[in-house]
Amino acid sequence: MTDHISALAPAPLPLDPAWSEATLARILAGDGAAEDRAATGRADRGRRRRTRRRVVVGLVAGFTAVGTATAVGLGDPTEVVARVIKDFAQQPNTTGNGLGVLDEPALVAQFDTGHGVFAFWVATSSSGKVCYAMSDGIWDGTGTPTKKELEYGCGGTIWAGDDVPPQELTSPDQLGGFFKDSEPLVYGVSPYPGTTAVRVQGTGVDRMLPVRADSLGYGTALPEAAQAAEVTLTFLDVDGRALGSKVSVAPIG
Repeated sequence: MTDHISALAPAPLPLDPAWSEATLARILAGDGAAEDRAATGRADRGRRRRTRRRVVVGLVAGFTAVGTATAVGLGDPTEVVARVIKDFAQQPNTTGNGLGVLDEPALVAQFDTGHGVFAFWVATSSSGKVCYAMSDGIWDGTGTPTKKELEYGCGGTIWAGDDVPPQELTSPDQLGGFFKDSEPLVYGVSPYPGTTAVRVQGTGVDRMLPVRADSLGYGTALPEAAQAAEVTLTFLDVDGRALGSKVSVAPIG
């Protein structure tokens, strides 16, 4: 039976050597492009993982990926932040649903790092939502950021430390912390009205940082904190009196 089938099969056509060589080159080029795309995807995912860890200590839910719209930023940065948060709240099944009236966003901190500008904004709303936006090495810090250059979200559940139950994000001072996932930095919002400065102390670190009057925000890169596992933040008033303090432990992993 096999002999009959073989006899009926058409004779194979000879391959054109030039066509074969060109086809092989296209296949190899395609494989290289696929590898490049895969590598880019891995880099993007790594960047998102890093920036998400920097939003709050152990954010579990409530944060978007980098915006995908192509709208150009218009107005000042706070107007762009307000616009992307309102757009987020209008999408179905997000933690921004039930936003109410959004208060004007305020800049928490903006500073240079080894891989670019880090910027973070916070905004509350009439329904009690705490919303935020950030850019970590994507926006260059000049002009206004576009939606594509921001990550943003509202609310969510946060991990606040070992042996501590998860907490809902309900207050701006829960945001931020001390981070070493790519390079040491600290930022956040003081829980004490009247704070004008924060002293940051830890292994190899002793800094005095100004606190913004509008947001009570602070932040900076801490390259000298490479050996520190945690830092103590002491919040001071205009006369240098301590209003309170807290310890911020760098997350691992």
